[in-house]
Amino acid sequence: MTSVLTGAILRSMKMQTFDQLMVYEEAFRLTEDIFRFMQDRKVSHRANHELLASASYLSASLAEMGAIDSVDAQREMLLCCIGEANETEFWLGTCRSLGLISQREHLGCMDALMHIKSMLCGLQAAVEAGN
Repeated sequence: MTSVLTGAILRSMKMQTFDQLMVYEEAFRLTEDIFRFMQDRKVSHRANHELLASASYLSASLAEMGAIDSVDAQREMLLCCIGEANETEFWLGTCRSLGLISQREHLGCMDALMHIKSMLCGLQAAVEAGN
């Protein structure tokens, strides 16, 4: 059922309906959560910028992918999203090890991020299977 639904969503992406992807919704929610807890922190501009940039790249790229018809370009975009998810993981770990975010915040974000990465890999497999 999931692969059928994923296939239907991928076909509908040609009509720019990226917001129907569960992975988009989850990535957007993660970005919001990170923004909220980093908003009032006294952290370096670089740490704040890098963490928010890598996290927001996920949902922004999935939105952009909604306008792409090429399977090869979609696959490349998903590979970039997986790379950015890895970078987000790095920055979350760095912020945690420096005491900039709590263990609870770190674990909550990591749980969400691992789920997002899993969905991105599933979407990538669906794109490649549809090629």
